Amino acid sequence: MNKVITSVYSGINGKCCCGCAGKHRYASAHRELSSKNRGYEVTDKDVSDRSVKIISNKVLNNKDSEHNGDHSSLVSGNRLLIVYYTDLN
Repeated sequence: MNKVITSVYSGINGKCCCGCAGKHRYASAHRELSSKNRGYEVTDKDVSDRSVKIISNKVLNNKDSEHNGDHSSLVSGNRLLIVYYTDLN
C-alpha cells in the first residue's frame, strides 16, 4: 500500500465537514485524483500545498490525533483538522 495525502480540512468543531463551516484544500500533485474522488473539478482556488503541509504536520505530529484507514483528525481548540489519504495502487 502506498498512501498519500490528497487533501486536508480545517473547520469549526461540531459542524459538518461539507465546507460550509471550513475549507478543504488539495495537494497539487494529486489534483486530478481528487477531482475524480469528489466528483467535480478541483480548481486553482482549492489547491494549496502550503495549507496541506501545515495542517498535515499539526495532525500527524500530535499525540492526541485519531487515525482511521482513510483519514486522521485532531480537535484543536474550536477547530477540527482532518488529513485525507488515498491509496495509489
